[in-house]
Amino acid sequence: MFGNNEHTLYVEKYRPDNLKDYIGNESVKEKVKIYLESGDVPHLLLYGTAGTGKTTLAKLIAKNIDCDLMYINASDENNVDTVREKIKNFASTIGFRQWKLIILDECLAEGTLVTVLRNGEEVKIPIELLDENSDLVKSFNIESSQIEWQPFYLWDKGDQNIWELELENGELVKCTGDHKWFVLDNENNIKIVTTKELSDYGHILSPI
Repeated sequence: MFGNNEHTLYVEKYRPDNLKDYIGNESVKEKVKIYLESGDVPHLLLYGTAGTGKTTLAKLIAKNIDCDLMYINASDENNVDTVREKIKNFASTIGFRQWKLIILDECLAEGTLVTVLRNGEEVKIPIELLDENSDLVKSFNIESSQIEWQPFYLWDKGDQNIWELELENGELVKCTGDHKWFVLDNENNIKIVTTKELSDYGHILSPI
């Protein structure tokens, strides 16, 4: 009989908490080390095949900075409106720490193979061939430690024009015209506007 452990899964129990114990990806580790030592962690997009340490590195960064953390598993919460509302509510409230960090995990690109339950049979198909009306996607529920079959919402806004913005610190940001930002209006009230509307405001607080 096992005692009460915080993590029953080895992948969580032995997940490294610092860069010294993080194995591999040396060039990435050097960059992250600079971020942590300088206290300036930019927005990061981690990509690669399964098992290359993307989630581990994201959680490691969170444990080594003073932050309020929101973790969203996009394979479980895959309705874009739900995710957007959670992120907006989290970002707009007063935090208790220096940073607010959001980890959006399991974002899948076109061509990614996913395991689905189709007509009672487990098959692997490219994500773009998923049938939202009948297929169920295999997903691990970390709260219940169980594998579940869940409906999947495939969201695609198609091709869009890309805008390039230069922020006050000189950083260049590329985004769509519909991307939303927190700004200050003329009376110093916080508003939410799209990229297309930014020219009417003088000060950007942060993206959503």
